[in-house]
Amino acid sequence: MTVVTSNPMTDLWVLNETGERVGFESLWQEKPILIFFMRNIGCGICRQTLLNLRDYDQAFKDAGWQIVVLMMGNLELVSRFRSMYNIPFPIYVDQSLQVYDYFEIVEGSWLQVLSPQVLMRQAKLLVGGMELLNGAGSMRRLGGAAAINRAGQIVYHHVANPIYRYPEWSSVLQTLQQTN
Repeated sequence: MTVVTSNPMTDLWVLNETGERVGFESLWQEKPILIFFMRNIGCGICRQTLLNLRDYDQAFKDAGWQIVVLMMGNLELVSRFRSMYNIPFPIYVDQSLQVYDYFEIVEGSWLQVLSPQVLMRQAKLLVGGMELLNGAGSMRRLGGAAAINRAGQIVYHHVANPIYRYPEWSSVLQTLQQTN
């Protein structure tokens, strides 16, 4: 995986849930991290993927990995989102989208986020009880996942393109267990 950027990760920052600016590189000082890059929270596919990841929280912990969520938007959305879905891991906000850009979690085309395949999946989730939410940030921003070990090395990277192509969390876990 090659992430091409002119800025080192040490120049990146995010906001924690209390609104404090946090150096991005501090997130993996205690444990390696798996970052879930949340798309617009209005995306039912992305929320379902996050809920599936939530079910793997203990397995990732047992393997020595911490999960963190990175969102676009604002702190009010974080609080609401946490309480709605009982998210057990830290949620950070990347208002400037600098971390998204660093990991090439970029703006996609309208076809990538609103194709018939995407709309059918979204409709199926709505029929199944997933509620509609208004989100913040770009509707075209893709989602994804990345893992960083304690040495600051990117050991896993995935861009969900189109937006329903997230990895199976069991295979991500297996891959990360092999990197330890």
